[in-house]
Amino acid sequence: MDYQPNTVTLTTILKGLCLSGSVEKAVRFHDRVLAHGFHFNQVTYGTLINGLCKSGHTSAAIQVLRNIPRYGIAPDVFMYNAIIDSLCKDTLVSQAFHLFSEMLAKGISPDVITYGSLIFGLCLEGQYKEAIDLLSDMVLRNITPDVHTYSILIDGLCKEGKIFQDLSVKGYPPNVRTYTIMINGLCREGLFEEALALLSEMEHNGCLPNAVTFETVIRALFEKDENDMAEKLLREMVARGLLKRH
Repeated sequence: MDYQPNTVTLTTILKGLCLSGSVEKAVRFHDRVLAHGFHFNQVTYGTLINGLCKSGHTSAAIQVLRNIPRYGIAPDVFMYNAIIDSLCKDTLVSQAFHLFSEMLAKGISPDVITYGSLIFGLCLEGQYKEAIDLLSDMVLRNITPDVHTYSILIDGLCKEGKIFQDLSVKGYPPNVRTYTIMINGLCREGLFEEALALLSEMEHNGCLPNAVTFETVIRALFEKDENDMAEKLLREMVARGLLKRH
């Protein structure tokens, strides 16, 4: 019986070669398969690019990204994410943002993974103001930050009081949205004391919390059975006119 390998088989082989660190073999295998008239699909190239990035061959992955249109394959968000993540981990953040701009220009919508990688890269370089701005941009695009995104920021901003103070000195005072995003992230991590301290600090800095800010903390407190503190904040909301009595 004459057996002809299909795209799934070829993709599996490529993935195995990449995972084993045999990147050069993977690229040669790819070239040999193409020379024999076989064609790969978008999933295959996503697998190859991801494998190259994971094995530290980001430049080769970028080259593959540049070449695939000639094979009739359109780059997708998965491919860009793999490369952007790898560049950010290598602190090549400017290159990562160049690719980010490129994917936007091509109409490829970024997702929570794209933003998470970029925020991580900015935090690695100490660009906290830019990281917070990017988080706000993410929210404006209706992309909901996940626990991982918040964890990245919290890890970089666990000295958030000092950093917020630094931002104010530089002319970038945090607003109610910024504070609420960080308070939400702290609550998601179960860091209630830190969240309440930040709630107090924002008022001390002249930034009044709104209903969303309070509701973020109250919801998290109720979920963790911290009912007394949650009810105290509820009463405070009523006193401030942020929550009407029924």
